Amino acid sequence: MPVINRIPYRNLILTGYMGVGKTAIGRRISQRMDVSFYDIENEIEAREGQPAETIRSLFGEARLRTLETEILRELSLVRSSVVAVNGTTLLDTTNLDKARQTGPVLCLTAALNEILRRFHVAQGARFHNPDSRAIVLGRLKREMRVLSLGLPELDTTGLDIDTVSDRATSFWMAQSDM
Repeated sequence: MPVINRIPYRNLILTGYMGVGKTAIGRRISQRMDVSFYDIENEIEAREGQPAETIRSLFGEARLRTLETEILRELSLVRSSVVAVNGTTLLDTTNLDKARQTGPVLCLTAALNEILRRFHVAQGARFHNPDSRAIVLGRLKREMRVLSLGLPELDTTGLDIDTVSDRATSFWMAQSDM
């Protein structure tokens, strides 16, 4: 059931660091609004046949960044969609400008203890392994640099998916040209 009868022409770009709910929120909004949803990491996996983390470990950070830029450029041609973009992708000013041209950018955030709780729930016993935990924390530290961009933020800490989706949709509607 759509939240509103009119769909914004411009896209909603959801960004943030890992564990804040970009994918879950993006999917929920797209279902409610009956619009397309794109997740850059899923698009990379579909195109390359392997997850972004595998590409990073096999071919390096530069190859992954190139793929992100290519896919973001392609997605800049779609309209009336929700796009989830990893925060580190937008640290490149060209990518940030491209995202902003397609629609409003909203940075989802959450408190560190909430992020760690979410990872513990998602990964279970694997999260107790110090090496696995160190990898997650290192990536999280890199991705949290998105906060330095001064983007509008929505804190997801302690909020359910429907509440966050409603707030993100309201932001989209307020910022978009119908």
